[in-house]
Amino acid sequence: MFGSNLSKVIIRCVVTVCILVVGVYFCFSSSSLDVSPKTGVVMDLPQTLAGLSGKEQPVSPAEKAILPADTEFAKMAYGTDHIQRVHAQIVLAGAEKRSIHRPEVCLPGQGWTIKSSQTVPIPLTDEKTLNVTLLNISIPVRVGNDTRELTQLFAYWFVGYGTTTPSHFVRIAKTNMDVLLHNTNHRWAYVIVSAPVLAGFLPDGQDLPATKAFLLDAIRELAPQIMKSEQSPDLAQAISTR
Repeated sequence: MFGSNLSKVIIRCVVTVCILVVGVYFCFSSSSLDVSPKTGVVMDLPQTLAGLSGKEQPVSPAEKAILPADTEFAKMAYGTDHIQRVHAQIVLAGAEKRSIHRPEVCLPGQGWTIKSSQTVPIPLTDEKTLNVTLLNISIPVRVGNDTRELTQLFAYWFVGYGTTTPSHFVRIAKTNMDVLLHNTNHRWAYVIVSAPVLAGFLPDGQDLPATKAFLLDAIRELAPQIMKSEQSPDLAQAISTR
């Protein structure tokens, strides 16, 4: 038993060291990497989602200032002129890996409190399952003379060429293996779909369970339209002519 446990510890140590070595290699050799032009997403969000009309959103000055110039964006808000029910965004990395990051790092800096995090499987129409990370976040907002807590459900996942993961750390591991084995830095995309919990803010506002069901249905509808691995030839042709 002791020998078996020792072997497991040794294996874990070796794997950890290998990941660190690959990470160091990646950092110091990134300028000579071959950046693959292949992507796993279509940078064209649909005009309607979950029965709601979409409106293209601008890239913020902060995003332009912080992220590399070759980062690509697609951003839409779906709802009415006054109420935005769901937001969708794709961030596609360019040559530099810092285009993509963990939202758990930046959300607190924007004033959000992360209340919970879980991996949620979403069945797709082709009998595949898309795993996403779902964050329950909140922020204080002023409503008249009161301050209330607004809750938002924030789902994200990462899409590479022929691969997807809800985990930032799995994405980093796959990136490092691509660097080590193929000297290639694939252009990962970071997909976000979020929806506010509007119960208590609007007369017809949905509560948390209803908002979660609505959000997951929106992702189920959106994923085949933006992920190349989920597109049928007919759907891909239709999207290419949008």
